[in-house]
This record gives sequence, structure tokens and C-alpha cells, in this order.
Amino acid sequence: MLLLMVTTLLKTNRILLFSFLTLFACPFVVILNPDYSSAAIKGLTLSPLRTELDIAPGTSLDGTLKVTNSTDKPMTVDLSAEEFSVINQQYDYAFSEQSDLTKWVTFNPAEVNLVAGETKEMPFSVGVPLSAEPGGRYISLLAGTDTDVSDGGVSLRQRVASFLYITVLGDITRVGNLISLSSPWAIGGKSSWSVALQNTGSTHFRSRYNVQIYNLLGNGLAASMSGDSLILPGTVRLVSDDLPLPEFLGAYKIVYTIGLGDTPAMVETRFMIYIPQIIIIAGLIILLISGVILIRKRKNKS
Repeated sequence: MLLLMVTTLLKTNRILLFSFLTLFACPFVVILNPDYSSAAIKGLTLSPLRTELDIAPGTSLDGTLKVTNSTDKPMTVDLSAEEFSVINQQYDYAFSEQSDLTKWVTFNPAEVNLVAGETKEMPFSVGVPLSAEPGGRYISLLAGTDTDVSDGGVSLRQRVASFLYITVLGDITRVGNLISLSSPWAIGGKSSWSVALQNTGSTHFRSRYNVQIYNLLGNGLAASMSGDSLILPGTVRLVSDDLPLPEFLGAYKIVYTIGLGDTPAMVETRFMIYIPQIIIIAGLIILLISGVILIRKRKNKS
């Protein structure tokens, strides 16, 4: 019946035709026009991206980095270490060469030649002084090379990092606090939630979180998700993730369980209304059609 009404009105009203096409075409633009770009990113790569180490004072641990030349030319790669920290709640990194912490790391060798496409394993060692106080220490292992970026011989210094999250063992604490929680109250499609987490302890901890969405009418689990994020000591981190979507429209209860290190996990409850976008679009179309019908009836009466 709806299709018959739309067809009849489209034959007599070009404005409605334009509105109808706009409402239905826009949601599918991305689907019909995907990004088919397949250009590979070439250069210097380093793995693993992150390593967590627990080391007692006066001892050391050995590790290995994989360095890869993913270009079509040979390169010389040198390894170095810098202390790193974060400068805001989004966890943008800051690096410091002038730190005694970098003396904890030794490379053997500290330089390697790679032919095109070659991967080599580079050993390193982390030695913690006997006098080191317990707590978190954060070091970036950097691989650098000079790369020609133009036919004119312009040289670019390229560096990639592997992060070491070190806990010096001893009397350490992992104390987390939930500063704020942002949760949407009404959604029609993809949405997100966020929390600001503070670590007042002496070393980092991994905040593991779980989100469960319950149907208020049926009281059953409608959707859920989980994840985790590292929180450094003395910082506040803004953690954000996608909200899982239930299958049907309705009113829902959201239960957030946020891990806070050695502190008991925080459980927060919020409520939301979910109306799928397709229902919103259908409602707008019905309103549009009803409005046109009403206008035409008034014109016929006059």
C-alpha cells in the first residue's frame, strides 16, 4: 500500500520525487561508493608494538625486535632508546632523550643493514639498577633510517617505535578512579561511550571494561561488548569505544563495568532509547507523503 501511494504521488509531484530520492539514496552512498584504494604503505616497520615487562631491581631481561625493510631499496637502520610520557587525556606521546632511564637499555648490535624486503631480529637487554625504586618506567625503542623521498635527493629521517612498559618490582600500587562517564540517552545507529580514568598508583594497570545492554521490557541481555586499555600512573586517560547495538527498537538499561586496577571495579547504570535509522527514515517518508496528500486535498477543496 505504501509503495502504491508513493508511485501515485511521484507521477504528480516532482518535488516529492526529489525528496524521496534524497531520503533513500543518502544512506547508501557509502555502500555504493566504497574506497577501493589498495596502495601499500612502504618503509621501515618494527615489531612488537608494545611489550610489558616485570623486572626486579638488580636484574635484567633480554628481548628481541623485528626490523623490516619494506621498500625496494637497501637501508641502514640504527636503534636507540628514549623515555616517553603522555601529555593529555588522549594520550599523545612526548619523548625525551635526556634521561638516565635510556641507560637501562643496551643493543647488540645497535645498527643493521637491510636489503630490500629483508627482516632481521635485533636483540636488546633491559637492566634495572639495584637502587631503582619500585614503580612504572616507560621507554621507547626507536629504529631510524634516512630515506630518499624525491629524485632530487631530499632526505627524510624516518623513525618507528616499540614501547616498553616496565614495572620495577617491589611495593607497587595500581589505584584507579572513575572521573566521569559519558553515555548516550537516545541513539538511532552507531554511537559511542567514554570514560575518564585516573591512575594514582605507582605503576600502570590494564583497565578491562564490559558493557551489557538489557531490554527493559523483557529484562534479557540484548547486546554486549568488552575491551581493555592501559592507564599510566599519574595520568587521566579518556577511553572511548563503540556502543553495541540491540536488534530491536525500545528502551534499554546499560550496565558499565569498569576495571580500576587493584581498586574494585566500578559498576554504573545508564538508560537509553534505541530507534533504528530505517524506522526514522520510514517515519519521515510517511510524514512527507501525508503532508503532500494534505496539501493536495486543501487545493482540491479550494
